[in-house]
Amino acid sequence: MPAAFSTSLRTLAAERGRGLELAVALAVALLSAGTWWMCTAEVVLVELSARASVESVAAAVPVTTLVGGRVEQARLGLGRRVEAGEVLVTLETAPLRLEREGQVVELAALRAQLAASEREHAAIAAAIDIYRRGGQARTSEAQASAREAEALAVLAASQAARDRELAREGVASLEAEEQSAGHQQARQAGAASRRLQVARTAAEVRERLAAFTIELARLDRQRTQLRGEIDRREAALAAFDRRIAEHEVRAPIAGTLGHAPPLHPGAVLAENATVAQIVPDGALRIVAGFRPAALGRLRPGQPVRMRLAGFPWTEYGVLRGQVERVASEAPGGSLRVECSLDPTSAPAIPREHGLVGTLEVEIDRRTPASLLTRASAS
Repeated sequence: MPAAFSTSLRTLAAERGRGLELAVALAVALLSAGTWWMCTAEVVLVELSARASVESVAAAVPVTTLVGGRVEQARLGLGRRVEAGEVLVTLETAPLRLEREGQVVELAALRAQLAASEREHAAIAAAIDIYRRGGQARTSEAQASAREAEALAVLAASQAARDRELAREGVASLEAEEQSAGHQQARQAGAASRRLQVARTAAEVRERLAAFTIELARLDRQRTQLRGEIDRREAALAAFDRRIAEHEVRAPIAGTLGHAPPLHPGAVLAENATVAQIVPDGALRIVAGFRPAALGRLRPGQPVRMRLAGFPWTEYGVLRGQVERVASEAPGGSLRVECSLDPTSAPAIPREHGLVGTLEVEIDRRTPASLLTRASAS
């Protein structure tokens, strides 16, 4: 029994020695692994934003009223797609439209007067042409009659001269001479009358043509006045159309309504009131605000991760990108940073303007040993 007991003691001692050796070896291995990790592993240093949001690269465009008035119809709705030029809000224009109708009636009456004046002008111009040709014919007729009378007067004068010669010679009687002289005087008077008739006919034609010309000038003046009044009324009508158009609030660009407070018919809007904001189509980006102390640590090209408030990152993942621009000043205590957005990251998250969350910017990678050294030095 004593021999067996001593053997058991030696066996136990040997096993304790081997356990100690194993413990020492394990401790050395763990220490070596820890040292290797401290010297070779990398720890990511991040800068966390105070706020962050997904925004359209192009700025949202406000939709404002040009004039004040009462809402007649509204076609607003958050998230609704709109096209450029689409009417979103219509203000009441009944008084303007009634006044415009009065302008239209007056303009139609002026145009009718102008048409009548132009027809009268054309009729007088045609009458002048006809009367001028008729006057030329009457003048020619009077001139021909005057030439005939002149010829007869010349013939009568010749006959009277022969009768006087015959009377001196005693061949013809004194009575025949007197008759010839009287006939000569009558022919000369007739010729003079025909010459006066030619002058009177020409004067009558000129007088009548002058009256026609005066009438044409009056009509020209009337037509000029009517055209001027028509132009003025058309300009006033265009001004009414512009004022009516200003009561239609249209979308300045195509996009999605990102802000559209409810509007109902009967609501009163003031001039330059904002009724909606349109988020334009196009690329998205991440915009974040950091504390001013981050200035100098944030640089373009640094990778970023955005965790959205409405989408748990453990389930949906995170949006990724990189820093594109960093502001050089921090007005209001917030440093603006703009980042690109990787379209392939977190495909389960719908990309849209207005998503909010927090942004992590990877500013450096260091080994645990260097961090421990810097911490101990500080």
